[in-house]
Amino acid sequence: MEPTTNTAFRRLLHNEYIWVFLFCLAAVHGAAFSLMDNFDVTACTDCKTYMGLAELDLNQSPIRRYRPIVPLLAGLVHAILGKALGIMKPTNFAGDFGLSFSFYLVNSVLISLWGLVIYRLGRVWGLQRVWALCGTMVMLTCRWTPYIAGTPVADSVYCLVIGMALLGMRLRHTGLTVAAIFLGPFAKEAFIFIGPIIFFYSHLPRPKLVGYFALSGLLVFGFRYAYDVVAGLPPGSGLAADADHINYIADNTRRLLSFHGAYDVLSNMGLWLLIPVGAAIMAPAYRTQLRPFYTGSYGWLWASILLHMVLSSSFERMFYLSMPLLCVITGMAMQHLWQVIKPNQTEP
Repeated sequence: MEPTTNTAFRRLLHNEYIWVFLFCLAAVHGAAFSLMDNFDVTACTDCKTYMGLAELDLNQSPIRRYRPIVPLLAGLVHAILGKALGIMKPTNFAGDFGLSFSFYLVNSVLISLWGLVIYRLGRVWGLQRVWALCGTMVMLTCRWTPYIAGTPVADSVYCLVIGMALLGMRLRHTGLTVAAIFLGPFAKEAFIFIGPIIFFYSHLPRPKLVGYFALSGLLVFGFRYAYDVVAGLPPGSGLAADADHINYIADNTRRLLSFHGAYDVLSNMGLWLLIPVGAAIMAPAYRTQLRPFYTGSYGWLWASILLHMVLSSSFERMFYLSMPLLCVITGMAMQHLWQVIKPNQTEP
């Protein structure tokens, strides 16, 4: 019995993906905790909505109230650890520390899983371990990562769903693809723009996909209807609020085309942007390898993310959804630059 246990433990310690997940968690948790500790959730409408959902207060914003996954997970953590977390509350913290900390735990784990998915996507695209991990650092050091991991918002699960969809299509992995189909509509209504990419580019037969999407739609609309009935809210009010996002298009398009809008979008990558630019100049093979990242399913993904951006009140945060592609592109750039630089190195 003991040798078997030791063998299993040794196998666990040698599992590459566990260490990548822990690396992501270590990279994320410090900045996320600092933001959580100093963030005034009472001044953020999004945070108040999700915290209300975690406490099963159903009378919430019609835009966000149908995204139950993160709030319910945070509420479960709070129900188990709330009293202990209350003892840890800093004296200067405004609000419910236990609930905020519960969101921090859930979101940090989900973002770290997203980091693992991004790393795996890089490996599937042929990146060596070091470059796949360095590419993942683009997401881990992005200015939006501490916000999504450290505050009571629900973006983390939608990021993970998009990553699962991309990895599932690349690996031809049925489990990941089907999980994305069923989780996506509960993570964010804008999954409606991701669904067609899965439908037309995944490996699954179309008849099965029709069944999966039909069942997923039935579940999510059944949930929304039941939610409205239980909460005593007008059925269909959420759909009207979703349709109202069309009013953002003109203003967001104007902002996107401005200098400040371009800066907001590009600041997702920050100085990491110099690496793909440098590789495109110095390594012709890199430019060739980039072609799949703006054609086919990935080309439609960029278009989908653009739709997310012009329909959202925070378009720069929606660009964050492109991190799986940006990370792999940057990891590829590093790998190509290393191949260019290494032969020119001389002994000291």
